[in-house]
Amino acid sequence: MKKFKNTSEIEPYDGIIGQQRAEKAMQFGLKMNNPAYNIYVSGNCGSGRITYTIKAIESQQIDESKIKDWCYVYNFKDPRKPIAIDFPAGEGSEFKTYMEDLIECLTEEINDAFENEEYELTKNKLLQTYEFEKEKLLKNIRDYGKEKGFKLKSSSSSFIFIPIDDNYEDEISAEEFCKTKKELEEMAIQVLYKLKSLEDRVKQVVIETENQIGKLVVEPYIEAARKKYSDNKKVIEYLDALEENIIESIYYFYLDEDDLKDKYDKDYALKYEVNLFVSNDNFSRIIVENDPRPSNLFGRVEYEYHNGNLKTDFTKIIPGAFHKANGGYVILYVDQLLRYANTWELLKKTLKTKQIDIEGQGFINPMPIPCDLKIILIGSKYLYNLIYNYDPEFMKYFKVFVDFDDEMDKTEENEDAISRFISYQCNKNNYKHLTYDAVTKVINQSMKMVEDKNKLSTNFNKLMDMIDEGNLYAKMDGSKYIEKRHIDRAILAKKNRIDKIEEKIDESYKNENTLIDIEGKQVGVINGLSVLSTGEHTFGKPSRITVATACGNRGIVNIEREVKMSGSIHNKGVLILEGYLAENFAQEFPLSLNAYICFEQNYGGVDGDSASSAELYALLSSLSNLAIKQNIAVTGSINQKGQIQVVGGIPKKIEGFYYCCKHKGLTGEQGVIIPAKNEDNLVLCEEVEEAIKNKKFHIYKVNKVEEAMEILTDEKFNIIKELSIKKLRKYSEYKK
Repeated sequence: MKKFKNTSEIEPYDGIIGQQRAEKAMQFGLKMNNPAYNIYVSGNCGSGRITYTIKAIESQQIDESKIKDWCYVYNFKDPRKPIAIDFPAGEGSEFKTYMEDLIECLTEEINDAFENEEYELTKNKLLQTYEFEKEKLLKNIRDYGKEKGFKLKSSSSSFIFIPIDDNYEDEISAEEFCKTKKELEEMAIQVLYKLKSLEDRVKQVVIETENQIGKLVVEPYIEAARKKYSDNKKVIEYLDALEENIIESIYYFYLDEDDLKDKYDKDYALKYEVNLFVSNDNFSRIIVENDPRPSNLFGRVEYEYHNGNLKTDFTKIIPGAFHKANGGYVILYVDQLLRYANTWELLKKTLKTKQIDIEGQGFINPMPIPCDLKIILIGSKYLYNLIYNYDPEFMKYFKVFVDFDDEMDKTEENEDAISRFISYQCNKNNYKHLTYDAVTKVINQSMKMVEDKNKLSTNFNKLMDMIDEGNLYAKMDGSKYIEKRHIDRAILAKKNRIDKIEEKIDESYKNENTLIDIEGKQVGVINGLSVLSTGEHTFGKPSRITVATACGNRGIVNIEREVKMSGSIHNKGVLILEGYLAENFAQEFPLSLNAYICFEQNYGGVDGDSASSAELYALLSSLSNLAIKQNIAVTGSINQKGQIQVVGGIPKKIEGFYYCCKHKGLTGEQGVIIPAKNEDNLVLCEEVEEAIKNKKFHIYKVNKVEEAMEILTDEKFNIIKELSIKKLRKYSEYKK
């Protein structure tokens, strides 16, 4: 890393660091103009995957022709299927305003036209003609009835004939009375029919007259609208249907509110409204949807209760994220996406059909809108593999995999980039700037996070947490800059907040509730090392492993496995021990022994093969009857050829044993045997490094079983082997 006094002196940097593979994949995915090349971004939280994804999108040029406004309008032919009309961005609101003004003008003009004196005269003349003809027909039947001795009682839908003289029925025969009454009733039916026919003719003439007037008023306005939107076929089709409907419904335009018959009639104007569904006056090319339920992605239709029933219309169609981002990008979190049962299938359907459907629950079925966007999923590699393996259609629609690494090479270039990134964050968050030593500490901590001398962590969130907390301590000290001591204090303070379990375990070593010897020698007993995690905190601890051998034919017995407290990887490691023993100790006679391996005081189960070498050393100790040093703990896995293989968690394991020894008493003789190939993982805390440097604690690196056994027993391996074979031969002879 280049030298500087503090980060205010260096140029800030806000880009991605150490993710060349992911950068190339992202650029490829964004440039691929193919609907199947959607993107899955994998990586750990804090790696900058979301920040980089957004910045990468913002750097892309957007095809302005893809950005559209969308309006829903009434479908006069099929009201259950509202029509979607697209406009260039910003013109949707203009169309809505234009149509509102148009309907308002038409309403005024139509009312003026029907308040015209000429129209009133024409209408009154028609009504007078109707009344004259009606009265003429009624007079004829009334006069005829009077001649026959009956008077007429009429209603809007029927006539009743009543004798004028109360004694009329006594004066004529019953037969003649019935005949006369029947004749009058038949005549009345004919009159009613003629009246109805006359009324219909008058109404038809009135309607035709109104339609003619309406057409004269409406046509010029609609024609002007057609010219304005002549290049939009859907608008022209809508205007044609609108014109026809207004003329047919001209009656509603000049009735007063009090004259309207019911709620349906009062809502007549609703069908002439425009639902500005998506307005892109200020287009947002990226939408990050944190709650990807179907309605939030694909839109919804809202409902209201009316007289106990659900009611809706096309003005209540609400857009989803896919509509709002159409022509751009939608970012979704996979873990959130998979929480909703239907969302994944609806997403695939949208990508397959290339259109966004809105579920209307049977009341209305809005016209789908074409889908033209790129979807970016953010998730873990585990979820990627899960979907890949269980959904064969996944790769049809998400062909680009952007894999953010959780580590990067420890190069001067990357260290300088981290320094500049820290400078940017200090400026952005108004932090005090860091001294060179403080930045060095942060970078060392980054190296410790990945447990590799040649790598750095890409979890910048954790690094920034460290700086944020260091900034607090710098303020409390009144320091001008964040110094190394402030970063150290932040690291220690965080550890103290979350290491209660580790402290309890250390306490159990100190008061000997957990049996661990760190001095002396014992046969068949060794200190293995393991790593525990409690939420955010991970730490190492020693565990006593014991082996007891005897004559028998069960072979190696994994006690943890017998009680179902052992994982499959640990079981495999135990079986490898049998392979090693067979090849190295049973070439002249068959193996015949019972060897019981146990992790003492283990109540939570065990897995992994990093203790397989320790188990073998304890087994050889038991067979050879040579004691093992208890001041040395062991980690490392073995293969059947006796080679020591790399394991994880080396720093945590070493530090765990160191602090156990510190609590019980450091003698200067304690240490840890590790695989030689784990040397690059020796990223230890300053205290342990200082102890090793001053020879108060020791690290032994081994490649083979033989090397470790000689360190643990102070005996040559050929002697250990000879003694072990002697006991195994004895066991074999006992079996005979």
